[in-house]
Amino acid sequence: MKKRSLSKRKGGVRRQNAVISSSFLPRFLLIGGLICLLMGGIAGTVYGIKKWMQCCPYFFVSHVEVEGAKRISSDEIVSLSSVKEGDNIFSLDFSAIRNRILKNPWIRDVSVERRLPDKVIIHVEEREPYALARINDRIFIVDKYGEPFKPLDPKETFSAPVITGVELKPGSSDTGAGALVDGEKMKVAISIVRMSKRGVRALGFNNISQIDFPNGKNVVIYTADKAVPFVLDLEKYKRQFYRAEKILVQLYNSGQYSKVVSVNVGYGKDMALARLKKR
Repeated sequence: MKKRSLSKRKGGVRRQNAVISSSFLPRFLLIGGLICLLMGGIAGTVYGIKKWMQCCPYFFVSHVEVEGAKRISSDEIVSLSSVKEGDNIFSLDFSAIRNRILKNPWIRDVSVERRLPDKVIIHVEEREPYALARINDRIFIVDKYGEPFKPLDPKETFSAPVITGVELKPGSSDTGAGALVDGEKMKVAISIVRMSKRGVRALGFNNISQIDFPNGKNVVIYTADKAVPFVLDLEKYKRQFYRAEKILVQLYNSGQYSKVVSVNVGYGKDMALARLKKR
């Protein structure tokens, strides 16, 4: 008797579960449908707001402001951006604007921002010319990062040390901005230019005509007044640069400078070798 009673109870539980499951499904479908309708309504509302913002005159561009421009005029940058008065501020493609402005080789970086409701601000970082570089018989202007960014125009008057002995990387083009060269040599050259600009120096910026890399072991600095080569060890160039200055001052003071053919600053430990002209 007890076994039959237990059996009936189990069957009763199964029937109750079946009733609960069958009543839950319509509720689930109803709630799901309501959620879909709600999401569809929100999406439609967002789309409508977006379309309204793209057509509302309140968000039409009335002013474009340029920050960071010194060499290049603000009008030229605005012209490159192609942003015009009356453009919708939300329809502007900032990536495209940035790429258009970067076509000017003097511009190193650009960022664009909206200032609601109607202003666009363009921030530019201009390149600072630091040196010149002879690459494949063409002269390029080099910025302070060691990047040759444009060929020197014959009309441009820019006097600076000329970096030689640097080669293009395989596959790089030398037809314009972005020429890729030996980065390590360029770092050394820019470092020397930077040292030459610190204060009043014997080997100052205006007294260096050329920085040459004749091989993988040396860097040679030529003076501007007499084109005297000072040969430095590439691995010790910073310390030897200051030694070369001391030697140059001694040669000036002794009156021997006009007789010097070359100076090997790394001739030996704490020694240098100056070759003089034969009488």
